[in-house]
Amino acid sequence: MKKVIIDTDCTIDIKGCDLDDAFAILYLIAHPDIDVRLITTTFGNNNEDVTYNATKKMLDDLNIDIPLVKGGLYIHDAAEAIKKEVEENDDIIILSLGATSNSQKALALGMVPKRVKSFVAMGGITDELRFNKKIMRELNLSIDYLSTIYALKRFDNIDVITGNNCMKHKYQVPVNAVYKSEFMNYLKPSLNRVSEEFMDEFGESKLVVWDALAALYITNPEYFTDYKKDISLDEHLLNGYLVEGNDKKVNLPEIKENINAMKYIVSIIENNN
Repeated sequence: MKKVIIDTDCTIDIKGCDLDDAFAILYLIAHPDIDVRLITTTFGNNNEDVTYNATKKMLDDLNIDIPLVKGGLYIHDAAEAIKKEVEENDDIIILSLGATSNSQKALALGMVPKRVKSFVAMGGITDELRFNKKIMRELNLSIDYLSTIYALKRFDNIDVITGNNCMKHKYQVPVNAVYKSEFMNYLKPSLNRVSEEFMDEFGESKLVVWDALAALYITNPEYFTDYKKDISLDEHLLNGYLVEGNDKKVNLPEIKENINAMKYIVSIIENNN
């Protein structure tokens, strides 16, 4: 069993906000080889209060009994919980799905980076994210870019699933979709809402379920091709850009072309009855 801490800016059911965090959380909980030890909330899709309340409501609605701790820019509870979990567990993976503030604070509080098996982040871009000539800005690594620089300097094994790589694997919500699992039926209203919002904003109905694809790297790294890159940890991260440099070697995995990522992710969630 792989032990995972999920650090999230989940905004399921929040109008105008994405649901990819919720997709990733429920996928990992449903996966038989994953032990989600802790969920912490940060900011990004919305502020700290909104993300915590949205995550708590989802866990309560689905009777999921996993520790949930609030974090954010000026809140240290999540960082302390992350540090404690890492101290008590070997080979734990941190999945960062929003601002990196909680990870930075945990390190500043004395968390030993070598005790973290890997730091897996969804975020960062290598080129503009274009949807029908409209550009989407990067959020996760850029929104608190100083914390990102601090964290990336210190972690040893870093895997970044970039926005550009995620765009190649979209999910078309079926018309009148019928799901069998409680988790997918819980996601269904938000899937329909986000599909409509995405069509209005970008003229496209297929969704990029960003964070779920980062979660997939934890469960099935064999579905990806690893690409090591030396990057700069500087002001380029203010806009989320991962540019070549000499500051840190990171891995930028890409999903193999023959993998139907979203079909697999949905199948795992659907098998959670």
